[in-house]
Order: sequence, then structure tokens, then C-alpha cells
Amino acid sequence: MYSNKRLKSLECSSDLHQLLNSDMYQSLFEHNSDAIWAIDLNGMVLQVNKSGRALLPANSKEYFYTPINEWITFDDENELYETLYSEETHHFKGKMKMRHLEKSIVFEMTSIPIIIRDEIIGRYIQTKDRTEELRETNDLKSENAYWESFINHSADAIGLFDMEGNILKLNRATEDIFLYSREELLGGKVVTIPDESYREEVEFLQRKVKSGKSVVEYETVRKRKDGQLIDVAITYSPIYDENGEMTAMANILRDITERKRNVEVLRESEAKYRLIAENTADMIRVLDLDHSILYVSPSHKMILGRRESDYQFRNGFQYVHPVDLSTAKELYQQMFKMKQPVNIEYREQNVQGEWIPLEARCMPVLDESETITSIVMVIRDLTERKNTEELLRNSDKLAVIGQLAASIAHEIRNPLTSLKGFLQYFHSNGDDMSKTYYELMLSEVERINLIVSEFLLLAKPQTSKFSETHIHHLLSHLLALVDSQAIMENVEITFKIEEEIPSIYCDGNQLKQVFLNYIKNGIEACSYGGKIEVSVKREDDGIVVLIKDNGKGISHEELEKIGTPFFTTKENGTGLGLMISQKIISNHKGNVHYESKVGEGTTVKIHLPLYHK
Repeated sequence: MYSNKRLKSLECSSDLHQLLNSDMYQSLFEHNSDAIWAIDLNGMVLQVNKSGRALLPANSKEYFYTPINEWITFDDENELYETLYSEETHHFKGKMKMRHLEKSIVFEMTSIPIIIRDEIIGRYIQTKDRTEELRETNDLKSENAYWESFINHSADAIGLFDMEGNILKLNRATEDIFLYSREELLGGKVVTIPDESYREEVEFLQRKVKSGKSVVEYETVRKRKDGQLIDVAITYSPIYDENGEMTAMANILRDITERKRNVEVLRESEAKYRLIAENTADMIRVLDLDHSILYVSPSHKMILGRRESDYQFRNGFQYVHPVDLSTAKELYQQMFKMKQPVNIEYREQNVQGEWIPLEARCMPVLDESETITSIVMVIRDLTERKNTEELLRNSDKLAVIGQLAASIAHEIRNPLTSLKGFLQYFHSNGDDMSKTYYELMLSEVERINLIVSEFLLLAKPQTSKFSETHIHHLLSHLLALVDSQAIMENVEITFKIEEEIPSIYCDGNQLKQVFLNYIKNGIEACSYGGKIEVSVKREDDGIVVLIKDNGKGISHEELEKIGTPFFTTKENGTGLGLMISQKIISNHKGNVHYESKVGEGTTVKIHLPLYHK
């Protein structure tokens, strides 16, 4: 026999079935967008609407007369069963676990009583899918937590202002930078300004933000609680709500005191190094990793004749001598490989087309990760050093010549004297035919004697007798001596001297020898009917003697060798005359300079000081 309660339940179920099968109910029930479950007072599922069936396996009738808790897991299952007979509507949260679904669906559920004839006969369980909403909420919470963590752990001070400029929120860094607690600053205006004159600056920045514009990295000064002033960079941005209406202003403030101090230190350091680079006699060049020149010092103009702009972004090897290029590049690559400085000796062409010997100290510039970022080259002109080395080599030659001259001078002079005496005797007693041969032999003996004499000048230190000498008198006497030779060669010699040329302190006889050598060379270089101009003028603290001829001239290569031992352009020359002349001029603290063009002639410029010191 059924109990009264069981009978009552069956009657309710019958009434429920009648309700569920009514057309009016079916229209409302079936077309509801929420999933609705109709259960009896025992929690058994009697019907599921279209939205609910969409969650079930296709064409499944398995849900009929199954407990609802087989499909839906409630946060508190007892709470549902305790409210089955309640006349009130109840709200629950839970998860739907379908056998055919791998994941659970989160629902927000409403339990609605079904009442017929004032009697509860069952309940509608209306479910709303909140899975996506819950995911979005959780994502938003996670994102908010992320930004909250970012803001609170940022090294920059971050603040939120209302549209009136009152502080709504501050992060922890604000306390660290300004030494105020957040409670001291919240709710009020900006107080971290040096004085009230800065209030207009704050209001100006906020007005700009209110107009819809952002302020980026605005540099100014702020004051900490302890009174210390700091340099800051401020960024202001507007904040809009979902309707596009500006509701607040965000402020990011960065303490740049240390950065500005470092920049100033770097600027001072750069200024010092630039001062050194721009005033050093050495050339300084900076190259990037592609060999392009980024910087050259002004000394390039003095040494190579090019302006700084002529080198900008050019290849660093552009002007290197082709013969030296492969070696220079090989050493350069070695520097990259070893990350160590290297020395490169090479020749580089100046603006006049001459090849200048250079030595470059190439140094890689490394960053913190030991990566080469650029190359610094300190380049030195080796011209003077090369000249000095050449002088030393010539000195070695002179030493050998001196030793040779000392050893052979006397040995040669004695037999020469005997030979000359007998030749003169035979010449005076010979017939006309033999006299011709004797004269030829006597001239050759004289030539040997001349060579020995020049050797002796090198071998024996000459005692100089310096005195005040008028250069006009010295040259006048000398020109009278060479005039006969010039007439024989049909060479015209002109002499010009400025007025009031002072006397110089010199050894007149030695200078006569110098001038005689250069004038005789000019006569020999001139063709028949040539001209030689000798002139004297005052220059600076001395005088200049110019000896200019219109002879055949000397090539550039030969011009560089003049004055070296045994070098001569004359068929019967010894190469010692000009070397001795240069030595005499050097002893007088003067200098000599040669200019010559093939086919146009040669100019010898001799500078002599007024006083020998």
C-alpha cells in the first residue's frame, strides 16, 4: 500500500504532467533562452526544454525520471532538496556535469515552485550559463591583480587624479621617492613642488591632459619631504570610461636625478676628450663596424689637407696605398678576432696626391657584453721619424766615408804629387803632339786631387771662423770668380739684393764654397744661352739667398735624394759637393730648400740667421 505522502506525490506528478503537456505551457517552456528543467517533488527530471536539451546528447531520453543531481552538481545539494516544498523562489550556483562533456559548465540556477490549486506540485530549475562570464571575471581579476602588482612594484611614482586635480590613488614608489606616506598625500593637490610658483606648471599640465592630449617625459624639478630637490620626468595621460568620457588622469613620475648627473659627467668627460682630440698633433679617427668613418679630428686638415667633412661616412681604407691595403686589412681583422689593440704602419694619400707614412694604433671599443661597438684609431705622421732614420743612415755613410777618407787621403796625395811633377816636367820638354796627351793626364790628376780634397773636407773637422760679414760683398767677389766660366758657357748671371740687408754672423770662406757649388751646378744645368738669377732679401729673423736657373730641372724622385752621399745627376760628379754644402749651412743654423720642375729649372732657397747661436 502506498503511504499518504507517496500517493500525494503521484497525484502531484499527474497534475504536473498535465501542466507540462498543455499548449500554453509548451510555448513558454520550449522557447525560453535559458535551460529549464522540470522536476517533481522527489527531484526527478520530468522534462527539459529546447535550450536544456541542447546540452544533452543528441536524441537522448536518458534524462527522464533520473535524479537532477546526476546532471547538475550543486554547491550545496541539501539546500535544493530542503527547498523542494518551499513556496519561494531560490537561487543556487553549481556546475552541470554531462556524461558526454569533458568539461563542466558553470550555471547560475533559479528554483521556481510549480503551484496548482494552491499546492506545490514540482519545481522549475532555470539555469543560466555563466561559464564565459565567470572566465571573463576571473581574467579581469587576474589582469587587475597583474596591473596592481605592476603599479605597486614599479620604480616610478604612479598616481591617479580626479578631474579636479585631487589625488585618488598612489603606488608604493611614491613613498620611496618623496618620503611622504600615501595617507599624507591622498585626497589633496600636488604638494611635492619646490614652491608655489610651480603650481601654475602643474595646472598647465593637467589642463593639457583635460583637453585630451598626453604629456610625455616633461622634465622639471620636485621636492621631497626632507626638502631635497630632485630632477623628474613626468608623463600625464587621460583615462576614459566605457562610454568614452574622461573620468580621471594618470601620472607617471620618474626620478632622473642620477641620470642627469651621469649625463652631465659624460658631457664633461666628452668635452675633455674632445678638447684633447681637437688639439692633439696626432690624428684621431672613429670607425663603425662597417669601416665607415664616424669622426675625425681637426689635425687631419693639418697633416693630410682634408676637411673633417671630407671623411664623414667614407670608408676608412679609402686613401690607403694599394701596396699596404691587404696588410692593413689583415691586421685590422686580427684586432677584431683578438679584441686587442694593434699597430698598423701604412701610407695614406694626402690631398696633394703625396703618400704620407703613417702609424695607426687601432683600439676596439667594447660594451658591457664584451662586444665591439666601434674602433678608435690614433694615427701618427711618421714623416719626421722616417727623415730622422734616413739621416741616421746617411750619418752611417758619412762615418764610413770619413774613415775611408782618413785612411786613403795621405796614401793618394803623395803619389799624386810625384805624378803631377813628372807630368809637368814631360809637358814642358815634350813636342806638340805629346803635350796634348800630357795636358789630358794633368787634368785627370787634378780631378783625382779634387776628389781627395773633398774627401778630406769630410774626414777632417773644419775650424770655422765666424765674423760679421756683408753678404753683398761676399757674393760680389764670388760672382766675379765664376763670371769667366759663365761667359764660356754663354750663361747670363744677374745679381739683385734688397737695400739695407744687415750683415750676418758667419764663416765667409765656407759660405763662398756653398754658393760656388750651387752656382756652378746652375751653370752646368743650363743649356747654351741660359740664365741664372741670384737674389738676396730680408725674411723674418734672417736673410734668404735665392739661386734660380732655367736649366733642365730635376725630377721629384731625384729631388728627394739631393744631398745624400754619392748621389749626383752629373756625368762626372761625385755626389759630395751638395752634401758638404748642406752640412755647412746646417752648421750655420740655416736650412736649404729645393724646388725644381723638369724642363723649367731649379731654385735653391738658402735661409741664414743673422746671428749664429
